[in-house]
Amino acid sequence: MPSIPVRAALCAALLATPLLVLAQSSILPQQRDAAGNVMEPLGQVLEQGGQGEVRTQYCTLDRVWCVRVQPVAEDGDRPTTLEVSERVAGESEAHTYHVSIDVPQESELSLWPWIVRLAPGIGSDQPVTDPQQRAHQNVLVGGIVKFSTMYSGGGADASTLQLARVRHLQDDIQVDDDVLTVPWLGNAMIRACFSEQDMKQRAGACHDEYGFSARLGLDPVAEGMPVLRYQTVATRFPAGVSRFEDSLAKGPLKKKDLRTEQDPACSYTRLFRFNDGVFHPDQALPDCAGYTEP
Repeated sequence: MPSIPVRAALCAALLATPLLVLAQSSILPQQRDAAGNVMEPLGQVLEQGGQGEVRTQYCTLDRVWCVRVQPVAEDGDRPTTLEVSERVAGESEAHTYHVSIDVPQESELSLWPWIVRLAPGIGSDQPVTDPQQRAHQNVLVGGIVKFSTMYSGGGADASTLQLARVRHLQDDIQVDDDVLTVPWLGNAMIRACFSEQDMKQRAGACHDEYGFSARLGLDPVAEGMPVLRYQTVATRFPAGVSRFEDSLAKGPLKKKDLRTEQDPACSYTRLFRFNDGVFHPDQALPDCAGYTEP
């Protein structure tokens, strides 16, 4: 076994060199559409800063793009900004851009661990003739905002995904902070028993449970700006319960009710297409507040 000084030197060397923590084989595969847009997972990278501090970023495999939640200046402040860095061939310092995320009080921000790298010439929304600017890639990045609340004997949390676009113009950089905001995750556990009679009526199932999850991908046949495929799944236990109805008023539960079922009204697929600066769904999203609000 190496001595303590040798181990310390090895640790220092590792920290001095950027390290992609997620092995290539463990990173989920890229998605690519017909236009050449690519949706790529971000891997965790540890870097040593100029003053010896270690910082965590999430980067593309080629290290051209990195994203992180920008640390706050003072204890108690809420992070509300994504820091996006782009490394350009032939330049020693990365270019850094900032994305503002809507983070209300009593909520928290985390990183969406994916990036959409737009195909050459896509995403500027205006002619770019400067060859250096045209050579830059435009991207979509995202932040996840989570809300939580507690109830007597239960609790709930829900999150939204906000996507932003970073685009290179003729002589400038434009950051569009909000080109898409959609429900992302939701979980709730609501107390349903308040007496022994309630326990009997509920067949021992003394909590209603609700779950919601979403995923985002590229529609493969898109041309130009990507078409985003948004898919959701909503579940509830026991079968048939609703956060907007009194569970005890529905009568005694039967054995067949003691199962988790998928709610078809809130399990759906939408295609989002880009127009007038934002992504629009091909049809309106259903009202699923029982799953997507804490």
